Formats: sequence, structure tokens, C-alpha cells
Amino acid sequence: MESPLSYALAFFFALFLFLSSSSLANASTQLIDDVCKNTINNAECLKILDSNPQALSASSYKDLAQVALGLAIANAEDSQTFINNLLKSDPRDAIKKCASSYKAVVASFKSSKAEIDEDPMTANYDAKIAGDDAGNCETALSSKGVKVPEISARNHVVQFTCLMLLLIKPKFDS
Repeated sequence: MESPLSYALAFFFALFLFLSSSSLANASTQLIDDVCKNTINNAECLKILDSNPQALSASSYKDLAQVALGLAIANAEDSQTFINNLLKSDPRDAIKKCASSYKAVVASFKSSKAEIDEDPMTANYDAKIAGDDAGNCETALSSKGVKVPEISARNHVVQFTCLMLLLIKPKFDS
């Protein structure tokens, strides 16, 4: 038969783990809330970050930026594939421009992620360039009168993610 002391130790250990994970989750939620409240769409930001387990376990703004960049890269690669597939059946110039733009979006986000530890300012710049490239795609569509809502929605997500990243970086030192 086990002693009451072993039960007490097991209880306190479990309580410690629960309280530790609870305070980490609260810290992560605070990081997310702090970033999202400064965006143009708090609800959209929370939807993106609160739905991601890695974002919810981020322990610093730099960790949160890494997670956001991972999401941005995955989204940009998916968008690039979508546009390249569309280009096969719709070779209009605007779609070609978007294909070219998304090649640059993916490269810029990957560069940003690679730079974040050693040169956060360059990482920030690279993220901004990704947003500019998505904007170039949107401009190409609208200037040619081409309406592809799926691409426009993807452009919006890239630009919104860039805004989140630009808000996270200045907080690295805080």
C-alpha cells in the first residue's frame, strides 16, 4: 500500500504542472492580445493566432513572430500553388503577374524567418516586402479588370499577416 506522503507528492506535482502550464498559457494569450489589439482587425488577428497551438505556447514576442512567419510561409506557398494551377487554365497577364509576385512573397517570408534571430530589422523589412508583393498582385488584377476573389482574399491575408509581424518586431526588446 502506498503511503499518504506519495499521494501528497503526486498531488503537489500535478498541481505544480497545472499551474505552470496555466501561467504559460496566460502569458502567451497576453502576447497575442497585445499584438492583436493594435491591428486594424482585432478579431481577425485573434482568429489567426488563437487557433494555432504554437502561437498559444509562445513565450516571447520573438517566438510569436516565428510562429506567425511559419503560418505566413505556409499560406504563401499554398497561394503560390493555387495561382500556378490557375495560370494553367487562365494565362492572362494579371494572373502571370500574381504568379511572379507570389514567388517573391514566399522568398521574402522565408528570408524574414531566417533573419529574425540575427537581424530583426532586416526580417521586418523582408516581411514588409512580402506584403508589398501581394499588393502588386492585387494592383495587377484591378488594373486589368480581372476579378479572382480567391486571389484577392489571399492577398489580404498576406498583407494582414505582414501588419501583425510589423507590430510584433518592435516588442522584441520589451
